[in-house]
Amino acid sequence: MPKIEASTVMEHRAMREQQVLQSAADLLVQGGPKNLTPAAVAKRAKISRTAVYHYYPSSADLLIGALDHLMASAVHDLEDAIENAGPGPMDKIEAYVRTSLRSAATGYCAGIAEPTVIPASHRGRLQHWHDRLLAPLRDIAQDCKAPDATLAAQLVQGMIDAAARAVADGADLDEVTATTLVLLHAALGRPHGGVTVPTHSDSTRELGIEEPAS
Repeated sequence: MPKIEASTVMEHRAMREQQVLQSAADLLVQGGPKNLTPAAVAKRAKISRTAVYHYYPSSADLLIGALDHLMASAVHDLEDAIENAGPGPMDKIEAYVRTSLRSAATGYCAGIAEPTVIPASHRGRLQHWHDRLLAPLRDIAQDCKAPDATLAAQLVQGMIDAAARAVADGADLDEVTATTLVLLHAALGRPHGGVTVPTHSDSTRELGIEEPAS
């Protein structure tokens, strides 16, 4: 029987699983999904490959477990940052951006694994965290009176994801943060109430394009 490293078998198993998860998360951050194999996790965690398979029977399970671990930590950090930010929506968006990009500077961002590398049968397990990531941005967009808060939140998240990938790829953290905040302040920093979204006809008239006769 393997040596028990905690006061109870249950505590030992929980500790060992966290050891596997942290090793998997570190490997994922350092080298992406291709770097994440049961053999590599076992070597990093200094346990047997059989022990890794005990907790995560397949490479797909291991990838989802590592992503779940990383996203849970990222979401909790973001929610704490927003809770401690100033009362205004732009205070909250600044806290969200700065926390997201600091996380990316350590090598992790929410888009670290493309959806195509995650088996369709496992994607639902991460939806909860994606929803939690988007929720505060939707609240901020509503406070800014965006015409469609959900769409605005998705667009803002797309910008933050792009900024996070740039930082993770080596771009200067301060420069990327400043640029992202300038753009978001321009987009969200004034009330949008009463703004009329232009129709296709309005847009073509502004460009001097004649509509075809009906």
